[in-house]
Amino acid sequence: MKNCAVYTRVSTTMQAEKEYNSCEAQRDKILSYVKSQEDLKIYKEYSDPGFSGSNLDRPGLNELLRDIAAGSVQAVLTYKIDRLTRSSKDFYGLIDFFEKYGVSYVSVTEHFDTSSPSGRLLRNIMLTFAQFEREMTVERIKDKMTQRAEKGMWNGGGRPFGYKSVNKKLAMDKKEAEIVRQIFERFVISGSLMKTIGFIKDSRFKDTYSKCPSSVGGVSFLLRNPLYVGHMRWADKLYQGQHEPIIAKELFDEAQSLTKEKQKNRKLYKEFLLSGLVRCADCGCAMTNSFTNKKEKRYYYYKCYKTTTEGKDACKIKEVSAPRLEEFVINELTRISKDSQYIENLSFKIAHESPYPSRFELKEELVKKLSNSISLSLSAFKNDVGRKPQVEKCLILRKTIQKIKYSKESLEVIISLGDAGSSPLGSAAVRQSGKRAARTRGAEANPTPRACIASSSFQYGGGGEN
Repeated sequence: MKNCAVYTRVSTTMQAEKEYNSCEAQRDKILSYVKSQEDLKIYKEYSDPGFSGSNLDRPGLNELLRDIAAGSVQAVLTYKIDRLTRSSKDFYGLIDFFEKYGVSYVSVTEHFDTSSPSGRLLRNIMLTFAQFEREMTVERIKDKMTQRAEKGMWNGGGRPFGYKSVNKKLAMDKKEAEIVRQIFERFVISGSLMKTIGFIKDSRFKDTYSKCPSSVGGVSFLLRNPLYVGHMRWADKLYQGQHEPIIAKELFDEAQSLTKEKQKNRKLYKEFLLSGLVRCADCGCAMTNSFTNKKEKRYYYYKCYKTTTEGKDACKIKEVSAPRLEEFVINELTRISKDSQYIENLSFKIAHESPYPSRFELKEELVKKLSNSISLSLSAFKNDVGRKPQVEKCLILRKTIQKIKYSKESLEVIISLGDAGSSPLGSAAVRQSGKRAARTRGAEANPTPRACIASSSFQYGGGGEN
């Protein structure tokens, strides 16, 4: 009599719970076969419910192999070949191991065993089909997941911090989402990954939310994850996701530029929305960030750099209230974005006073193009700036505005023209001084198209905030 081992396996927990595919159903078939044989007796039963057949890392199988090596088993019985393994390479390795210890293998439903040549031939054929079925299953799963990604659907896996899973879809977790925003803002403001990690630990986010990343790798992955800006990455491709984004594209892009460049060209200040953009119209110097403390209140200014280095009388424009200047610029750009007649007149002046091109019909085409470009740039600004947090608002202003020239009599705001890159225009300015005048400069001196909008109605008065 031969001691035989009964081995059963199913690949997933779901299959393990199904009556037809369960290990118990396989066991019943094998026991019926053993009863029909006169030279077999059951030594032990081995089972691996919920384990894949693509590898040999299974507790039940490993126990079986140890008993074979100990000489306790002379035959191995399974329901089908693919219950033992779905890999040709692993199967041949197992058969070599069985033959080394004089153990025969029997598949009870496929009616063959390895003790005969015909059985070994049929074994190889069946195993080839089993591996083919496994590869086709993998291919179908990949295709299905690709289709889900193309539709912007989440393919599962570890839950990303900031979201929760609702009916197999991502939904924003408001408390975690706020932490994600703070992490991005802190990184953009500080320009340092280690300072951002220190901020997370000091804020005790890790203690409150156990899944909040606080390691270098975890925070770096969070800052590079396009999921937070509304995209879904799958197979090295980005798709528009169905989930709600947590942060704005401007904030995400700024974080990516910092991780790539590893340094900051211009520091971002939450308190100064126009930092680095304002210049003094009187002396041409930059107007730098400044503040004073009065009666337990802090006042913020843009101060002419010349007065800082050469004394307060070096320039007649000493400083300007930062909140007032910022509010005026935002309100004026928002107002102009709604004034189609003003934009059309501005485009007409720019096009017809530019030396490029000279033909009238081409000038008319340029008017339409410039009008469309200015409208698009200002409309994008209007739609975004009003409802964004302070850091994101600062990035939007930096994206929209190239430069601001400030004096007590007038204000020039030079805006970027989003899709006017192919325009032959260099730059243009429109001023309000009783009547509007225009000036142009050629594209050779200013290769990047821009429109300058100015107003003489911008004046300040009143105490220490001037």
